Amino acid sequence: MVIAPIPVDLPSTLPAIKWGLRKYFLSNLEEHEQIRRKKSEGAALEWSDYKSMAFTQCVVNETLRIANIIGGIFRRTMTDINVKGYTIPKGWKVFASFRGVHLDHEYFKDARTFNPWRWQNNSGAPCPANVFTPFGGGQRLCPGYELARVELSVFLHHLVNRFSWTPAEEDKLVFFPTTRTQKRYPINVQRRDRLQGM
Repeated sequence: MVIAPIPVDLPSTLPAIKWGLRKYFLSNLEEHEQIRRKKSEGAALEWSDYKSMAFTQCVVNETLRIANIIGGIFRRTMTDINVKGYTIPKGWKVFASFRGVHLDHEYFKDARTFNPWRWQNNSGAPCPANVFTPFGGGQRLCPGYELARVELSVFLHHLVNRFSWTPAEEDKLVFFPTTRTQKRYPINVQRRDRLQGM
């Protein structure tokens, strides 16, 4: 079972990552194979390799959108705020729900469908910048957001190049109280070098 190497405190998204990888990512490995072909055995990845992982970034974005472990954040209103005709008084605590926005059909077509291709356009985002907020935003943007993305991308690169897996049984995504797979998506894993030797 692949659990220990999950980076950036994402262990609770492991089932969603496995599900997404199995269903979409493994059928689109060309960018990782290109990187592997130009590297000598055991050579470390470089920044240019990371930047060339365009589809991997789509998978990372979609995983963070649909299975982010942070549901939202609390903030205190600095002034009276009017939201859809309702006044929230100054000093009240409000909860900004990332999940509520990330799974909103107004911003993401088929919002409960894992679809990394939605991120393939010129800007890299299918929605306004203030809508996709897996690392917060503004002055409180997570200072480690780029490191988290790099770690996840490098992890995925090594995972798909070194291992192959098949589902042990069928599973499906559920969205409440958090996004996860119903049965934790059990998988059978094999090292790729063993597969190539067969």
